[in-house]
Amino acid sequence: MNAPDATATPQFAGSATPMPSFVTSAPAIHVRARLAARWIGITAFLVYAISGGGRIVGSDEVTMLELARAMLHGGIAVPVGATLDGPDGRHYTKNAAGQAVLALPLVAVAEVAEGRLPLPVARRVLAARCVVSFFNAAITALLLAVFYRFVRFMGVRARPALAATVMLGFTTPVWAYAKSFMAEPLQALGLLFALEGGARVANGEGRLGWIAALGVLIAVSVKFAMLPLAIVCLLPLARARWTAWIAPAIGLAVALAGHAIYDVMRFGTPFETGYGRQASAAAFTTPILTGLYGLLASSGKGVIWFAPAILLAIPGAIAMRRAGAAEARTATAAIAAFALAVLGYSMFEHWAGDGSFGPRYLVPLLPLVFVPVAFALNARRALTRAAAVLLAIAGCAVAIGGVGIYFGAEMREVGDYPYTRALNDPLFMHESHFVPARSPILGHWRMLIRNAREHIAHRAPRLTTRGAVDPRTGLTPDDQRALLHGLDFWWTYAPEVGVPLVPVAAALALLLLLAAWAGLQMLAFVAEDAA
Repeated sequence: MNAPDATATPQFAGSATPMPSFVTSAPAIHVRARLAARWIGITAFLVYAISGGGRIVGSDEVTMLELARAMLHGGIAVPVGATLDGPDGRHYTKNAAGQAVLALPLVAVAEVAEGRLPLPVARRVLAARCVVSFFNAAITALLLAVFYRFVRFMGVRARPALAATVMLGFTTPVWAYAKSFMAEPLQALGLLFALEGGARVANGEGRLGWIAALGVLIAVSVKFAMLPLAIVCLLPLARARWTAWIAPAIGLAVALAGHAIYDVMRFGTPFETGYGRQASAAAFTTPILTGLYGLLASSGKGVIWFAPAILLAIPGAIAMRRAGAAEARTATAAIAAFALAVLGYSMFEHWAGDGSFGPRYLVPLLPLVFVPVAFALNARRALTRAAAVLLAIAGCAVAIGGVGIYFGAEMREVGDYPYTRALNDPLFMHESHFVPARSPILGHWRMLIRNAREHIAHRAPRLTTRGAVDPRTGLTPDDQRALLHGLDFWWTYAPEVGVPLVPVAAALALLLLLAAWAGLQMLAFVAEDAA
């Protein structure tokens, strides 16, 4: 590896401003970081595939899937459910179309498989959903690869960068959302691209403006509310030439045009998003202190319990501010985006984002605040490392509960669902949000221990798929009750619906072997990156 010339003073392109230290590293380092990032993504995908649930049952998930299926056939109307009626009398999801568009290839594969599988209709539907359910496994794996590449570019050493990446992917709710068909992983990827692109363009890599443009396009297309957060992520461009804003502006224009076309197709006007009252000031009725406590520290939704390693962002942000102007601007953008999200959602009437696991609305911000976490781990301080180990263990334990038990099953078990109060009722799910003994963290682990014991004792539930099927879940009421005793993995669900055990076990064994091999490759490339 060639060492950079310590006597040279690199300059911003076309300016006399010295470039920050993290951009002066040899090109070979960036090549090695990209190779390591690639294997991190492959390994993460295989782990997410192994721990996947293979199911799509949430209201938002199902309507997004139905939107993608409708798009395959030239429409956007969906079956009635979590929908709104358009002026033409048909039903439309209130959600943006970005995720459905990106998932189209996988949905097309699932439809082809659904039509050819020699199974009863009810089971073919479940099989098709199983295929699509791995969409976010790929998106989240890509997210982790991008995160590693970004923090390496920022100057974090390879091993601390890997530690921060693993902590982001497997000690936070990011892991649970990798099992879902929700939009949070794509929102997170878009915001991270925007932050990375802004930082790299601001520091002399103008050719990478497409990264910022892609980030803005993805984040805003998937959810319009990401617009202010995406703009904050571009704060590193504040002192750059105006030309640096061209690419992000194009990405934003394309996203807004897509929203306008989609809204006209649904409601006949570009000024109706489908969120109605929720998109107005009338929906921001939660006392701010209640929302702040709820999102940050409550036993049911507090981010410090669901992602405890986020506490390392405090010393990490201080380290970034001391490292240089570029690092300081990046830290400011990441923390400002997180703070803006917390403040905004703390006043929203549905601040908790139910039903979901953990603080759903803050999940897209976790990669941003883990950039300072990476800097904290990079500091070579024994106390920080010890704290990181403890926080990682605690976060992983919480995440395993959310991965092993589907949050919807836990909500049914404790009586939170079906809902008995309006979503904007101040007492809606009050105990689960604020009473420690009723925390979903404990609820998930109680169910996980009980259900694991029942599986070990050969008392796993058996699904019949006989009777009236709920179109949202694809299951009968009896099967839904039975699954309260299930484990949320595709390789436990498959035998429960009658799939032979041998092919299921073979598929699982193959994935485990591939994950082990990919993990060894990842460690080898990270070691080379660290050399």
